[in-house]
Amino acid sequence: MTTGDPAGQTSQSVAQGNQIQTSTQSGGNGTAGGNGTASPAVDPEKKETKWIGDIPYDVFYDQPLSIAADTTRLGQTVPTSLTPEGSPTPGGAQPAMTPDSSANTEPTQSSGSEIPWADVLPVSVLVEIVKELRTQLTANLQTVATYNRNGGAIALDGQLLSAMAAIAEVHPEAVSWKENAKFVRDLGYEIYSNAGPSGREAWTSTKEPFEQAMTILNGGNPPDREADDKIPFSDAVYVSEMMKKIEASFNSLKANINTDSRMKEDPTAVDRELRLLAALGSMMADKSYDSAEEQKYQGFVKTFVDGGLQGAEAVKAGDFEQFQAALNQIQTTCAECHQQYRGADSGF
Repeated sequence: MTTGDPAGQTSQSVAQGNQIQTSTQSGGNGTAGGNGTASPAVDPEKKETKWIGDIPYDVFYDQPLSIAADTTRLGQTVPTSLTPEGSPTPGGAQPAMTPDSSANTEPTQSSGSEIPWADVLPVSVLVEIVKELRTQLTANLQTVATYNRNGGAIALDGQLLSAMAAIAEVHPEAVSWKENAKFVRDLGYEIYSNAGPSGREAWTSTKEPFEQAMTILNGGNPPDREADDKIPFSDAVYVSEMMKKIEASFNSLKANINTDSRMKEDPTAVDRELRLLAALGSMMADKSYDSAEEQKYQGFVKTFVDGGLQGAEAVKAGDFEQFQAALNQIQTTCAECHQQYRGADSGF
């Protein structure tokens, strides 16, 4: 028998024990003398005690192989847990869980109300932008033919109308239709969603939400529908659509307002365009948009918004040099941001 076979050793010990038990039953004392140098754990003089060498027989199982084959798992001991105060809870009971105010299970989403809208986009400018969108949509939705020719422009104006209404909801200054701005916001998005395909059916489905939005802007009642209050900006307007408007506006300013005299021809219109750029940039900083949690992204957006506002101040002051510097800041910031977040070959 090898020393590496515990089961074999147990069987051999049991066999020896059976021989001792037989001799005891026949009249022997069944004890084996030890070396006498240590006191055994049991009384060696007790007649009922049986020995295998120096080991009392009682430590061996009667059926060792059956016990070894038993795979029944024993219940685990529950460790003593600690309460927040550090004292053990009786019986290992788990302490009551308390909310962790530092842990957020969902990404933070801002409502946009923390943006200084009165400085970025005064409500008078917002109203003028909405009027301009209304005029363009009215002309482009006049007939099926005008709709078919201007599907892309109609969709973009729908998104911009949705954006302006979303800002109006959180703007500290009031517009006459602020109470129903959430409906204008959703109707603008519907214009955007329905525009594109050509034909009478698409024209009708696009014109209907436009007319409902115009009713609200004229002081009428909203349609019988539900609209959520102050949704995240990302649910109202896409960055890709805002970028289309930003690029078109910037290119127009760069190409057409290229002299001091041109800047001073209609400073109100130039100011409005620059503030629209700043407003769209401010919206893109909302934490509901992709990458808006990143500090570098926020840095790009802030520099862009600052450029728009500095340009507006330059127009107000009649400073063409500063106006050009502001446009250059916008262009440089966009180029650097696009390399990081949009692709080096995209946009301006």
